[in-house]
Order: sequence, then C-alpha cells, then structure tokens
Amino acid sequence: MSLEEKKYDIEANNDWAKNVKGEHLFIDNAQSGRKGYFCIGCDKQMEAVKKKNINHRSYFRHVPVDIVKDEKPCTFSNREYREILATDILQRLKTIKVPNLYKYPPKGNDGSPILLEKAKFVTAKKVKSQLTFYEDGNGEIKYGKNPEVEDRYLLIRPDVTFFDENDKPILLIELVITHKVNEEKKIKLRRLGIDTISIIIPKSSEQEIEDNFKTTKRVKWEYNGIEASTKYIRVSSGTSEGVLEFDEDQRRIFEESISCRKARLNNTLRTIKKCLQSEPYRRAEHEFESEISRIENATKTEKQGLEDMEIRIEREVSSELRGNFDAINSEEEEFQEHCSNLERRYTEKAKELEIEQEGVDELTEEVLDSNKSEERIRAEFEEQQQTIGQEFVERTERVKISIEREKESITGLKREKSKLAEEYRKLEEQEQRYFEAEIRRLKSEESKLDQSVREEFLRDIKQNSRRFSKGIRNILEAQTMGYDFKDAKREENRYQRARELFIKGTWKKW
Repeated sequence: MSLEEKKYDIEANNDWAKNVKGEHLFIDNAQSGRKGYFCIGCDKQMEAVKKKNINHRSYFRHVPVDIVKDEKPCTFSNREYREILATDILQRLKTIKVPNLYKYPPKGNDGSPILLEKAKFVTAKKVKSQLTFYEDGNGEIKYGKNPEVEDRYLLIRPDVTFFDENDKPILLIELVITHKVNEEKKIKLRRLGIDTISIIIPKSSEQEIEDNFKTTKRVKWEYNGIEASTKYIRVSSGTSEGVLEFDEDQRRIFEESISCRKARLNNTLRTIKKCLQSEPYRRAEHEFESEISRIENATKTEKQGLEDMEIRIEREVSSELRGNFDAINSEEEEFQEHCSNLERRYTEKAKELEIEQEGVDELTEEVLDSNKSEERIRAEFEEQQQTIGQEFVERTERVKISIEREKESITGLKREKSKLAEEYRKLEEQEQRYFEAEIRRLKSEESKLDQSVREEFLRDIKQNSRRFSKGIRNILEAQTMGYDFKDAKREENRYQRARELFIKGTWKKW
C-alpha cells in the first residue's frame, strides 16, 4: 500500500496575509484596500477586498505590479496555512473533543444505532505532527519521522498524533476538506488499530479554528477500537437515542466491505506466518520446551525428596515420643490398679463394720435375756454404742483421708498426662510448621522457576509481540495453572490423611 500524499490547490485569492510588522492577519480583521498587506507565501504586495454582501466572500489578492516575464507564480495555499495553524493550536492545547460513538446495524439491516460512548475530551501528554506509521518486515507496527521504508509497508501519515504518559499513541487526527474514506484507507486504519478522527478546518480566524476543537460539529470518527470490537445487538426503537441525519456519513465510514475484510484477514495471516517462520520464534520455542522439561525434572526430584523427608521425620517423631507414650500407659495402668485396690479395701472395711454391728446386736439380745435392769442395760448399751460410734467416726475419717490422698494422686497423674499431651501437641505443631515451611519453600522455588520462564517468554513476546496468537498464550497459561492445581491437590490429600489419623487417635498406638 503506497502512502497517500496530500495535494494543496493554489488559490488566486487568499484568506490570510501579513502586515508591515510581519503579523499574520485574517481577512475579517483587515481594512479594505492597500493598507500595507503582503503575501505570506511570496511577500508580494496584496490588497484587501471587503464585500458588503454577507453572502459574498471577502479576500486578499495580489496587486498586479512589477510583473516579470516567466516569473514563478505564488504557491501559497489557504488550506495548507489553515492546517499549519490547526497543528500549532493542537500542540499547544493538547486536547480535543471527539463526537458520540455509535454502533450502526450491518449494511442492509434495519435498526437504530446504539450509543457506545458520549462525546468527550481526549487529552494528550505529548503531541507530534507528521509522523509516519508503517509495518516492518516482521509485521510489527512502527512509527517515526519520515522513515526510509518500502512503499508496500507504509500505512498512513496523520497530521497530528496524541500520545499518553506511557508514550503510546492514543489518537490520530487528520485535517481534511471532506469526510470521505476509501476502502484502502479503511484497511490501513484497521491494520493500525489506533483511534482516528478527521476534522474539517473552517475558513475562519485563528480563534475560530481553536474554538472548533472544542466542539464536534466538523469532527467524524474514521476508526474506533471499541466500535470495531462491539457486535451490534438489535434493540427496540423506543430505547435508542436519536441520531442526526448527517451521521449517515459516519455509518458509511464504519462499514466494512468484503474487500476490506479480505485484506484485513490476509494481513493477519501474513503476520502469523512471518512470526511462525522467524528465527526468534523457533529459538524461543526450543528454549521454552527445554525449560519446561528442566522444571518438570526438578519438580519431580523435589517432590521425591519431600516425600522421603516426610517419612524420615515421621519415623524420628515416632521414635522420640514412643518412650513418653509407654511411660504414660504404665502410669495409667498403675493408677487403675491403685483405684481398684482402694475400692476393694473400702468394701472389706464396710463388711467388717457390718459384722461388728451384728455382734453388738447379739450382745444386746444376750443382755436382755439375762434379766438385767433397764437402766443398767441402757447405760451399758449407750456406753458401747458411744465407743463403737467413736471408733466408726475415727475409721471413717481415716478412710476419707486415704481417699483424699488417692484423689490428689489421681489429679497429679491427670496433670502429668495433660502435660505430656500438650508436649506432644507442641511437637506435632512444630513438625507441621516445619512441613509447611518446606512446602512453601518448594512452592516458592517452583513459582520462581515458572516466573523466570514466564518473564523470559514475555520478554520474547514484547520483542516480537505477534509471534504467538492469543489462543497459544491462553493454552500455555492454562497448562501452567493445571500443574499448580495438581500439586495443590496432592498436598491437600496428604494433609487430609494426616488429619484423619490424628482425629481417629491412631497415633496413640505408636
């Protein structure tokens, strides 16, 4: 595609001239006649022709004096000068208002346009003019000031380019006399993929030209990325906003013909083919495969080492705590035996008291049978009863004291048991934290390996951003996530088995 150069018509009558001070003057601000006006292009004397009828245009014209034969005619162009003024104004303002953005129904379909974005101001961090945008041999979009490249790689040369704070082009501005866009230009703009507008510069003063950039009256979209990527969805006419009649021109600009789409697809296929055949792609693919193989082997080795370490640590913990468990079990058996003996002694003592009570009863019967007096019998009985009661109280106190001592012994054993359980829990938590730290370290190393590969791959992509299609990048990212998920699943299963063993109390049998 060759670059389309602008052609300016030479007009006999001008809208602009300069005074004796060299200041540029618009015709509306001039006085009629020869008042010291000169041509901006050739410096020849001019006169102002002011029309009284507002329907007739006023102008500057050259004064026909000192005409030399074969003299080169003046090449001053009103349009070129207006565009120079407009470019200077945009570089000073660094902002422009763009019109509403609509999505129109496909050609041949009825429907109301859909409003995608309302009119807004676009502000630039930096403004440059007359930059050439082209495609290099690797299919990448480049730009520069008059680069020496073959015509077949050229795209467009906008009059003004807006850049953001990251030095990225965000808006191309073309100064035109009509809003007509041919098919070849549509193809170039879609290939470029940067928002583009066209502006008709009014034939008026510098201030009016500046004010023109604050309205959307003479501004049209030539390309917009949001519009190009949005699919039209038919809505009822009652919910759509009205569109002015002149926006039919905007609809024709956005329409994509068969030839335009065919050319765009051919460009895409050509770029993909160049990327796949390039040496950087083959080298990056080989390095990527080698790195994947290396990471897989390293991961397998680390996992095997982790499993061996877990088995070794489990054995060490079991061996270290086995003696404590045996001691606890032995003390528990002794405690159970002691409690059993205490109960047996208490039962035997109760039986002895019952036997003694039976002896008292027999003695009482014998006394009654011997015809002793009631007072004597009562006195002897009370004395014996008091003696027996005192002895019973003393023995009961001794039994209670013995029971309290046994309870204190039981409480001490329980505390010792709880202390041992707490020590075991702390040891278990310590080992678990060690396991988790090892796992995090291994995962961090694996993540760093994956990250280094990903960063190296991304650097290659940035150096040649079209080597991989979006589908290839998605597949690679999905594969990486799949590996991470499998590792996480195995870790979760291992910890689940450990929790089940702990809950069931299997560790008590070690």
